[in-house]
Amino acid sequence: MLAASVLAELLDDEVAVARARLGDRMASLTVDGATVLCQPRDLDQVLRLDGRGYDAEPFRLSVVDGDGVPLPGAVWPPGLHHSQHPVLEVPFACVQGTYEYHTHPGHVADSWDRHRHRLRLAQLLDHLLRRCGR
Repeated sequence: MLAASVLAELLDDEVAVARARLGDRMASLTVDGATVLCQPRDLDQVLRLDGRGYDAEPFRLSVVDGDGVPLPGAVWPPGLHHSQHPVLEVPFACVQGTYEYHTHPGHVADSWDRHRHRLRLAQLLDHLLRRCGR
């Protein structure tokens, strides 16, 4: 596990790269401690990426409202929600690079360690935004 100050620096750098690459596809992209919040353009929902274990673990993805309240999968942006995670019992997007994907019983052979050096925040957000139609 990274020290909090090192993690904060890493996430700040990751967010800066993501902002530069993704531009106006997002209304906002912020980092608060170990949490990255992405507001896709023209959507009310916010993608919350919990990076407390990053990058030893992938980001944990949830979709929240403007007040930070987690939303059920039925109201996630169209194209993003896959189903209820069978182990974690939370809504999840079947997207490589998320904690939920790599802990799903159907994906245990697809280890995060195989992807962690190339699948960074900008690539993950790009995939999530495309799934949302952005």
